[in-house]
Amino acid sequence: MSLLARIRPGRRLRPYVAAAACSALLGTAPLATAHSADHRHPLAGSRPAYATAAADAGPVPGDQHVSARLYLNSRDPQGLTDLLRDISDPHSPHYRHYLTPQAYQRRFGPTATQLARVTAWLHTSGLAVTQRTTHYVKITGTAGAVRRAFGASLHRYRTGRGTSQAPAGTLSVPASLATTLLGVSGLSTPGAARPLSTPTSTPAPALGVAADGAVCSGHFGQKPATGFPQAYGKTPTYAPCPYTPAQLRHAYGAGTARGATGRGATGRGSTIAIVDAYGSPDMPADADRYAKITGDHAFRPHQYRQHVTPADWHVSDACAPPGTWAGEQALDIDLAHGLAPDADILYVGANSCLDDDLMDAESYVIDGRRADGISNSWAEIVHSEPGHLTPALIDAWNLLFEQAAAEGIGVYFAAGDCGNSSPDAAQTGVNCDPKTTQAQADFPSGSPWVTSVGGTTLALDRHGDYAWETSMGDELSILTDNGAAWGPVPGVFTFGGGGGVSDFPQPWYQHDRVPGSTGHRTTPDVSLEGDGALPVLIGLTNVKTFHLIGFGGTSAATPAFAAIQADAQQACGHRLGFANPLLYALPRAPLFHDITDQPAKAGTPPLTVVRDEGPDTDTSTGEQRYLLYTLGHDFGLHAHPGYDDATGLGSPTPSYLRWFRHTKGTLK
Repeated sequence: MSLLARIRPGRRLRPYVAAAACSALLGTAPLATAHSADHRHPLAGSRPAYATAAADAGPVPGDQHVSARLYLNSRDPQGLTDLLRDISDPHSPHYRHYLTPQAYQRRFGPTATQLARVTAWLHTSGLAVTQRTTHYVKITGTAGAVRRAFGASLHRYRTGRGTSQAPAGTLSVPASLATTLLGVSGLSTPGAARPLSTPTSTPAPALGVAADGAVCSGHFGQKPATGFPQAYGKTPTYAPCPYTPAQLRHAYGAGTARGATGRGATGRGSTIAIVDAYGSPDMPADADRYAKITGDHAFRPHQYRQHVTPADWHVSDACAPPGTWAGEQALDIDLAHGLAPDADILYVGANSCLDDDLMDAESYVIDGRRADGISNSWAEIVHSEPGHLTPALIDAWNLLFEQAAAEGIGVYFAAGDCGNSSPDAAQTGVNCDPKTTQAQADFPSGSPWVTSVGGTTLALDRHGDYAWETSMGDELSILTDNGAAWGPVPGVFTFGGGGGVSDFPQPWYQHDRVPGSTGHRTTPDVSLEGDGALPVLIGLTNVKTFHLIGFGGTSAATPAFAAIQADAQQACGHRLGFANPLLYALPRAPLFHDITDQPAKAGTPPLTVVRDEGPDTDTSTGEQRYLLYTLGHDFGLHAHPGYDDATGLGSPTPSYLRWFRHTKGTLK
């Protein structure tokens, strides 16, 4: 697939049918009626911005069937906030005193009485409860019943991307349920998460020359691209061959620290969960074949597990077919296994790329505490047209991440591949969301309760050692004037890392560590290699044929860092849990590479040439089209000394894992 082509993109929870016995519980507590105009609590943000009078296309028929989810709040929000600070702060005496899932539910989950009140109110309004979890109740009924329950009718609205459904007014619930309910999702048109990976050209990494004659370098700058015009007054070089896990392990020091067992820290004893949409039938066979080709070992018996339910998959207009996510799944598994080869891998495939299904997949891991860390290489944006991430949905996501932190589960999200995700970046960026309306940090990466992983461009020297890194940002030029020049110069933004300012207040662990702070949560937190111009290698079956393919994106960086965290957990002998408070408390030097846009060893500017493999390339003539990338030019983000919004704290050095071994992961 061409670099120039845009990529767009569970557990089956036990059904619950409200029994008549639930109604008997209601005699002890009065409830506001569905028709009462008084004592109502508005659900802020429940009417999306696109639901304007000018765009109104008429009401949804009252007898039309609809379904939605009512998300449930924590029983004690302030108590949960206090607990999380206490167990996450590495200076606290209660650091890492995590709760079991059962203890979390006893302290913070909804009570039976709360659930009974919610169920009775819905029943009175004419809505049926078809599913209940500790996170939400699923409701079905007519549009008329929704109006009776929530005090607002459903209408259709014209948007720039078709007709979307939404409430015609702000939804509300009885005031007696205000502390129980976070809000409702599903009454507006849903949005979709997108995988944060991009396939690239793939010369054979061991030979430097693929069977079709494409050329790559053994290390950055090795092979001059002779025969091509100069750029910026110098001759560019062919891009390095796609990186293998062994090269990344060597560069970042993974697998070299001695663990608690006296062996190398390879993630043994940890479980890394990977959450994507759908699931490839060729896993784990593809991962085993890839590992053997790249010199690593295949999965041991029972080392790889998966939870996928193909019978329940659904593909809506918002979601791409399951095959679109196969490359993402292969990338995540290959990198997680490659940098933590002895960690167990649990793959959980959501039934779609929509929030509700992805949340079910995430909660499958968290509710059963089935992993030590969760790697997520997908993203959404908050500010879009039409918008779908309502305050209720964002609150529900954050509460789930808070539960993970309470249980000692680290959650890692890719920061994005579109620079600051602004409309200007989306005009040319190959992995941007075209619906964006402003510069913003991606979500859930921007949540204060997850670790946001950004991308870098990594260069190795001729010995395979770490040479330098710069921010992940590529400007593209192509041959012009019948091959006599590159143009335009400077190039057009094509691919980058993600980061920037989120909508959330600055969390306590970023205080005094983020210079020039706006008072908001800033991403990313850390970064690793993920550049599409200098990609990593993965193995993937496509149309019944196994291929080695170069992939780029913060999708590569995220499972790699989750794997390094598994290595660190083995090295120190303690569960690490939510990583951010410790990451920001650590001394940056010598534990993190301080990455800048223009590293001294890279040359000014660093350039590389790769061959375009896109479907728009005419191969019938035997001609090959090559592209020039100028590196270290992310869109709207800049890497400078210290923390920055392009690379965060930087990438881990080999000293990072050695620190965990020597200190047992505890600050002195």
